[in-house]
Amino acid sequence: MFCYFLCATPCAVKLNGNFIGKASHNFSFIDANEGFFEFVPLDQSFSNVNFLLENRPIPSNTVRIIDLYGGLLIIPTFLRKPFGEFKMIGRKSFSFSNGVTATCYNQGGVKLCITSGNDVFIESLPFTPEDVRFESCAYHGKEYMLVICVGSKTLLLAYEVSSGVKPVLKSLCDGYGFDKNSLFTLENKNDVLKHSVSTTWDFKEEVKLKKYSVSCKREIYSLPQKLIPYAFFEEVLLNGEIANFLTPRLKPRASELKEFLGDFEQVLPPPHFKNDDLVTLLYKDKVEYAKVTLQNGLIDNVTLE
Repeated sequence: MFCYFLCATPCAVKLNGNFIGKASHNFSFIDANEGFFEFVPLDQSFSNVNFLLENRPIPSNTVRIIDLYGGLLIIPTFLRKPFGEFKMIGRKSFSFSNGVTATCYNQGGVKLCITSGNDVFIESLPFTPEDVRFESCAYHGKEYMLVICVGSKTLLLAYEVSSGVKPVLKSLCDGYGFDKNSLFTLENKNDVLKHSVSTTWDFKEEVKLKKYSVSCKREIYSLPQKLIPYAFFEEVLLNGEIANFLTPRLKPRASELKEFLGDFEQVLPPPHFKNDDLVTLLYKDKVEYAKVTLQNGLIDNVTLE
């Protein structure tokens, strides 16, 4: 059986105690029917993940297992090691009507604690921020607090604190701006067309997406033909202008194509036992293999196999 690995955190992979290689965002695979796998993160702040491959693999809260119809895709999720000593990362009190205080600290994991009157809200954070910043705004009795966790990426967390603590926004980005009641974000994607996604959020009666735009640094016509399908599905993933990829015959059906493809979360190359003209679409609990037909550099048909 072919076992493919996909790891958001680069790691060493062991099988039955023996080192067999490294795994990362890129596909890695071996041929193994059974055995005890160990995924050892290169970042020592994460804990190891273990997985026993038997006749009927069983997923867990740290391992996703996806049937590739000819193999398995194994996706480990690494948890941060508990940090015993208390370490303050950032803290701020706000002059809201309920007397709100936000505290970001590390003890047994990075946490954000928000107190508002008699309410306490605690949320775990996915990484240790290098810096934590705070913003606030109000609109006609609605009060909002924004927590900005800065690292290699910036995590934006927004809460309504008018009555208790209610999460209203979570966004990962590369840059942001906050002016009065508007939040601006920019995220750069490491994909084929080098997309950038810009958003504007209004903090008024409710938190509402006011503007969403997708741009790219490369043009479609500059791509080699083999990369056009990948760029197309990445455009679908970002809810961008997919009509630009389609022939005049197919262009009026652009919205139908988005509905047909559904909510996939990643675009990957096919495993080696599938035809190389397919594209792998990774969903939450399955994969689909997509194939496109090109006509004069544009997509004239899309099928799932």
